[in-house]
Amino acid sequence: MRDGLKLFYHLKNEWVSIVVDCRSQQPSIAYFGEALGNVNASMLGQLDRHEAPASLSAEPVISLSPSVGTGYLGHPGIALRKAPNRWQFNPRLVSCEASESRLALVSICEALAVEITHYLRLDRNTSVTELTTHIKNLDSEARVSVDRCLMTAPIQDHLTEALELTGRWGYELQQNRFPLPASSVVRENRTGRTSHHLHPSIRLLSTTTSLHSGDAIDVQLAWSGNHTTRIEQLADGRRLVQAGELLEPDELELDPNTSYTSPSCFFCFSNEGVSGLTQQWHRFIRARHEPVNALPHRTRPVQLNTWEACYFEVNEATVIELIDQAADLGIERFVLDDGWFEGRNNDHTSLGDWQVDRSKFPAGLTPVATHCHSKGLEFGLWIEPEMVSRKSELYRAHPDWVLGFSGTSLIEARHQLVLDLGREEVVDYLFESISALLTETPIRYLKWDMNRDIHQMENAVGGRAVHHQTNAVYALMARIRKQFPHVEIESCASGGGRLDMGVLQHATRFWPSDTNDALDRVRVQTGFLSMLPPELMGSHVGPSPCHLTGRQHAMAFRAGVALWGHMGVEADIRALDESERAVLEAAINLHKQHRLLLHRGCYIEHESSAQQVSWSVVSADQTEALSALALMETPNTAFPKRMRFLGIDVAKQYRVNLVWPQELSAAQAQYRDSLQANTFGGDWLQHAGLEPPIMRPESILIYHLTAI
Repeated sequence: MRDGLKLFYHLKNEWVSIVVDCRSQQPSIAYFGEALGNVNASMLGQLDRHEAPASLSAEPVISLSPSVGTGYLGHPGIALRKAPNRWQFNPRLVSCEASESRLALVSICEALAVEITHYLRLDRNTSVTELTTHIKNLDSEARVSVDRCLMTAPIQDHLTEALELTGRWGYELQQNRFPLPASSVVRENRTGRTSHHLHPSIRLLSTTTSLHSGDAIDVQLAWSGNHTTRIEQLADGRRLVQAGELLEPDELELDPNTSYTSPSCFFCFSNEGVSGLTQQWHRFIRARHEPVNALPHRTRPVQLNTWEACYFEVNEATVIELIDQAADLGIERFVLDDGWFEGRNNDHTSLGDWQVDRSKFPAGLTPVATHCHSKGLEFGLWIEPEMVSRKSELYRAHPDWVLGFSGTSLIEARHQLVLDLGREEVVDYLFESISALLTETPIRYLKWDMNRDIHQMENAVGGRAVHHQTNAVYALMARIRKQFPHVEIESCASGGGRLDMGVLQHATRFWPSDTNDALDRVRVQTGFLSMLPPELMGSHVGPSPCHLTGRQHAMAFRAGVALWGHMGVEADIRALDESERAVLEAAINLHKQHRLLLHRGCYIEHESSAQQVSWSVVSADQTEALSALALMETPNTAFPKRMRFLGIDVAKQYRVNLVWPQELSAAQAQYRDSLQANTFGGDWLQHAGLEPPIMRPESILIYHLTAI
């Protein structure tokens, strides 16, 4: 014990241990991994290394917030200053409040009069640990500038590879695995939103870690603004990971006696490979995701979105016709996308003027919503509150309400500018506009879009805006949800541009990508499901040919891929022929039949290749499973590889039915009938598997397993 502090603290549950070393003046993570038994000081001492040649007698600790004052020569985790010559941040750990699953470690820097508190919270039912940093300016007179605040943890030396989620607009959430270099990996995002290409997460793996075996750690930052993820190897060979908000100089200043709390940084561990991380995340999010858990009905309704059906060409007659046909197909929610508000006939105009276009909807939107309800559908609406068009009444009245950059012309993207949400009057205008819509019309769902990056971030007082802008978006969403608790919010940002654990606290659904190309969607959805559960994933049946890629796919493939998330349709259903309509209706019925399994079961990714991808969702009691086999391209052999059904009970017997597609070749129909005539042991299905029939490229088979 030192000044009432223990030498170390050990938080653990069934899956994981986290050991925090407090022997130096700053706390550090000594261990995060598989659950340990008892830990003592002598064990901790074995982590200390001898003096290295031409080095300090004792290695500087990789603390939770390493700073240069301790002799640490890596990338600082924290940087504060009060003046050009007052930046020497060197805190000392003074106290710790500890419970079975929580630590609050308080440190004081007397030179800068700053208190820093590190909070660690281990989830009781998963391997997820939440870390946050709280910085308080104790000075009664001087401001403190927070230039950097990154949560920092050492990486165990057997974790020598990383897996990132990357991509671009229209092809987000692609998984890229690579060996860690003997230097630094720096992933910095300055788009003003989560971004399409640099998701705020990183997975750390050993060379032997596979989909279902080996150690893996995932780091996820809960933040929708600019962010940093770094992996660094120090000169002494130690590696560390850092994650946090990316702050520009003077972007965040603390007035006397005020404080800053960093975005939460979540660490997740698995000793069952990458798939084990997925299971931990899904359990954690399902238990803690308040926006969905608070809904009076948690069933995710199948929805129709008008965007790729009509684009801006919406009006009352068109919408009523779509609603009628949607109801006939079994669709349960109708979402009116862009084009419904005053003067909005293209993307050059009217953003910010959130009044209904009476030339398109003479009596407003209430008759449309009423017609939806008469047909058994909910009504939803698209909005993009954070943006404004130059050609709008709002911009003409308040040209000073936008973010810009002094001495430089405003940069438009998609013919729109970004509103300055640091202004109270702007946020109030948006809240009142949205509230008026939700009060006048029975709307149950908002598709909340953000279609551009923030290229110019200067606010009304000449400061950098992204930090305050991001918090203001969260606050506005929270304000809307508090006033209208029955209204769901989908997070969309020209696809997957705002998809993270931060906005997850406000959203009930994510739009992962603007592509509805079924072939691309298999990869996008695999990336999404690696961290978030299926019920949060918008997955739509798009038109053929796809509007983004030009590829043509059969309805059976498009619908078979879309039914694995929160299913929807985004195509002109009026133009479907009888055959396509029958297939789509059957897919919607199949989704509804298995919706509880899909949205509550255990998602399991199978080992895949460029040619063949497969996955399953298994019920908690392993009595039921739905499994998919997608052939992505022409295979090198006549037959696909065997389908092995993971996650089922090896001691049970199962009936296996081929439930999709409905139209089969003669050989496939014979295969289906042979499956139905037999039962299979769970051990056989999992280890030996089934030989699939010959498939065409860009097609999908779906199996339903039931225990007997």
